Amino acid sequence: MRGTARCYDELRAHCEAVPVVDCHDHSGGCGPKYVDPIQVVISGYFHSDVHSASSDADMEFLQNHELPIEERWPVLERAWRRTCYTGYAQVTRRVLKEFYGEDTLTLGALQRMRDKLLDLTDCAAFDALLEKARIAGRVLDIWPNVKKVLDGTLQLSPRGYLAISLPSYHNVRSQAEVQQRVAPLGRTVTSLDEYLAACREIFAGHKAFGAVTFKDQSAYTRTLDYGNPTRAEAEAVFNWFMADPRRSAAYPDQTQPLDDFLFQEFMRMARDLDLPVQIHTGHMAGIRNDIVKTNAAGLTKLIELHRDVRFDLFHANWPYGGEFLFLGKNYPNVTLDFCWANIIDPVYCQNLFKQVLSAVPHGKVHGYGSDFGGSADRAWAHASIARDNIAIALSDMVEMAYLDLNEAKEVATAWLFGNANSFFRLGL
Repeated sequence: MRGTARCYDELRAHCEAVPVVDCHDHSGGCGPKYVDPIQVVISGYFHSDVHSASSDADMEFLQNHELPIEERWPVLERAWRRTCYTGYAQVTRRVLKEFYGEDTLTLGALQRMRDKLLDLTDCAAFDALLEKARIAGRVLDIWPNVKKVLDGTLQLSPRGYLAISLPSYHNVRSQAEVQQRVAPLGRTVTSLDEYLAACREIFAGHKAFGAVTFKDQSAYTRTLDYGNPTRAEAEAVFNWFMADPRRSAAYPDQTQPLDDFLFQEFMRMARDLDLPVQIHTGHMAGIRNDIVKTNAAGLTKLIELHRDVRFDLFHANWPYGGEFLFLGKNYPNVTLDFCWANIIDPVYCQNLFKQVLSAVPHGKVHGYGSDFGGSADRAWAHASIARDNIAIALSDMVEMAYLDLNEAKEVATAWLFGNANSFFRLGL
């Protein structure tokens, strides 16, 4: 992608030289090791677009690595022709060009790729791609072995900073799940107070390890409109299933009072630990999801209540851009994070970057987060697209004399590096 403004090339070169903070990734280790050229093509989020443009049966067929690529190619070709212009496809296109020297996806290209498949299980090679992308640090949501976090033996992937994953701690539905959550402490709990104390100890242990934020992606399974139930309402649910290990609370009616109460309590712990809270909003991975429940506007009451908690709202709330801008403009404790969104919908982000510059203090924007699990090759491609989007947006704003080129460079640096470095206190 290219901008049409006269200053685009200079601004894009500036963005390329600026290191970036990857505000959100899932790399639990180094990788991947590709074993199949079609795997290279449909890995990551492009898998969802191919699925959307084909069928369940086609996806199962394409992912059968035991079948020759020549047999699978007609199915992939049909799907590629229907989806080759999406943002996800742009990632695949850049990976094919940069790492395999292929300008277009053809059967011949797949055949030539067979002897060049990347093996990024070597952490030195993995880190080299992060360096190529100038990714200075990465906030990792990896659902780790908590015992290793608490005893300090967890090994993070290169340039990683740990996020504390919250959902499993507040969506408990049975005594067994409660005991599983606190097992790393080597104890059992028998009451809601004991469970809260154990969670606080676990979260404090994460911070002592070096965790820089909480992260919650409960929008996949529930509405973001968290209620504020009483302790008695939550405790009734907790005590009901704790009294009998064979019981499991029914979702959602029975679990929601406890889920909401625990989430509110965890926000108070975030305040006390002085850690921000990243929250998934907007679009979800995969297909056949309910987007209504994920609109960040549902968080308004939570944000209002917890004014001393710093919230980092994810994925540009795609497709709810207006609500996203409003929350960033209206609440001092909200920052706007474009992680993943740069490839969900590049044009949406280009337009929203322009709007956010004119509507929201530019110091409240985080411009890049790869949101891949491993896949350093795709993190590189995603960073390239994010730089394009920011350079296109800001150069357009320079062209209309909204700000000058030097000011645009300052904003780009803040969005790619400075704001996140400060917000997460990375010290890079």
